[in-house]
Amino acid sequence: MPQRAQGTAAKTIPLKEPILDEGYVRDYGECFIELKALFEVTKAHDSVDKDSAEALAQNILPLCSGAKAVAHIHNMTLKGEYTIHHSLHVAILAGLMGKWLKMPQKDQLRLITAGFLILIGNLRIEQAMLDKEGVLTPDERKIMQEHPKFGHELIMAGGLGEDKEIAEAVLQYHERGDGSGYPRGLVKEEIGEFARILAIMDMYDAMASDRSYAKKRSPFEVFNILSDDIMNGQLDTEFGFRFIRRVCHSLNGNWVKLSNGEAGKIIYIDESRLAALPVVQTMDGEFMDLNLRTDVKVEYLLTSREIEEE
Repeated sequence: MPQRAQGTAAKTIPLKEPILDEGYVRDYGECFIELKALFEVTKAHDSVDKDSAEALAQNILPLCSGAKAVAHIHNMTLKGEYTIHHSLHVAILAGLMGKWLKMPQKDQLRLITAGFLILIGNLRIEQAMLDKEGVLTPDERKIMQEHPKFGHELIMAGGLGEDKEIAEAVLQYHERGDGSGYPRGLVKEEIGEFARILAIMDMYDAMASDRSYAKKRSPFEVFNILSDDIMNGQLDTEFGFRFIRRVCHSLNGNWVKLSNGEAGKIIYIDESRLAALPVVQTMDGEFMDLNLRTDVKVEYLLTSREIEEE
């Protein structure tokens, strides 16, 4: 029987198995429609309807399901307003964080509610400014930094204003522990727990998603930015490190675009190191440890449609 020549072992090509769960995508779409309607009704009545917000939080809770939730946030091809998608993503990530922190379900729902309301104050800002590409002028930036206060006012105008922690989270999620945030320049001990959690969710999804003025970044690049902000005292240490570790674990099995033009599937990440990069397997079966390959990096996670086109 002929011997196989040394070094010529057959390669195992990574399978491009379906990533998206049709039921999850359907339920996400229904929540997107509900959240968009909530924004429209809020704009019409100049207040957030408590019953609608609480019902929406109940519908979002089943979407907060570990690795599946993180994968779908990155892998779905999104259509419609960025503001609604971002708010929904923050709510889902907040629900995940609530579970990771072992919060009672009632508090998970409250945190989810605060998550999808962080941008409700944008309703009082001109759409042209929200859609502007490029750098904002100083005056425009000043207006944009008013949106947490606008959101707080919209919540306080309705029954949801009775929940101080939700209203406070929407007002404070841009505050930073070192006092460099806005709108009030609060320091760590003055910032509520929900706000400190949502600051991390907001930053992660904003940088890992396509926006009108910026392309999505690799989650691993975002982890480094978050880690720097944690070490500099801007973001909460406990919540920040826990979030990075759990999301990092959830990225196993996802496909990424590499800086050399290839696509690769994440097969291993050393979760004991916050700055760890993944080991990926390329389309031709080669394994690549990006901790050792300084000439190649992850550009971004691929959506399901992009995977099919590879």
